[in-house]
Amino acid sequence: MAAPFSLWLLALALLFALLPQAAYASACPATSSSERVHVVYVYDGDTVKLSDGRRLRLIGINTPELGNEDPTTEPLANEARARLQELINTNNRTLLLQHDAQHKDHYGRLLAHGFTESGDNVASMLLQRGLATTLVVPPNTWGMHCYQRLENDARIDRRGVWGLPAYQSRPARQLPPDTKGYRIVQGRVNDVREAKHNVWIDLDGPLTLQISRKDLANFDSLASLPGTDVEVRGWIRQVEGDLRMSLQHPAALTIITAQPVRH
Repeated sequence: MAAPFSLWLLALALLFALLPQAAYASACPATSSSERVHVVYVYDGDTVKLSDGRRLRLIGINTPELGNEDPTTEPLANEARARLQELINTNNRTLLLQHDAQHKDHYGRLLAHGFTESGDNVASMLLQRGLATTLVVPPNTWGMHCYQRLENDARIDRRGVWGLPAYQSRPARQLPPDTKGYRIVQGRVNDVREAKHNVWIDLDGPLTLQISRKDLANFDSLASLPGTDVEVRGWIRQVEGDLRMSLQHPAALTIITAQPVRH
């Protein structure tokens, strides 16, 4: 007996509902595998402890901070941790790692991209739910364009953190003097100044961008920036009453419009 037409429609609806998730699961696939590891503890959405005692920091993403006290826990930090825990638990607490150019950070943590045994990219799964933002720290740049596309989709749909006020792009001139932490900021570039150890980019507000000369090779010419509107992302800190944000890679700086500069 043929199934009722309504059941066929329901089956098709379920199929199409699952298609985006399947597409994201296969996004940013590994190009190699360095080692298989066993996870014994999940610290937060991007850091875990391995059975051999090493601490693994996933490359390419940053998740909301999970504080030691409830008031210091950022919104959706618990959700990001729970999602990573779920992915690891359903994979027999095993991850396949793909290393990048740099294997350890300055904290001594292992750096790698993580994949399930079925090939799903853990970072991709977090990005598509809006539980992570992209983070490019050179020389580890593998997958950054793929990760950025997933973030863009989540941002457009306002999924996860992208629906929160703290993750909306804010005009630099509106930043309070006590601003700190991870922020996304828009502003007009007023000036680019060169010093012995850094290049400084002044926005139309209290925020100054800092690029160390050791990272300068990652950027194209900065001389054309004055007069342009840019969006930048990173951690804001207070230095002698001023607000500063360090940039290491051009992925953290997007030119919105280019305006002619009057000389």
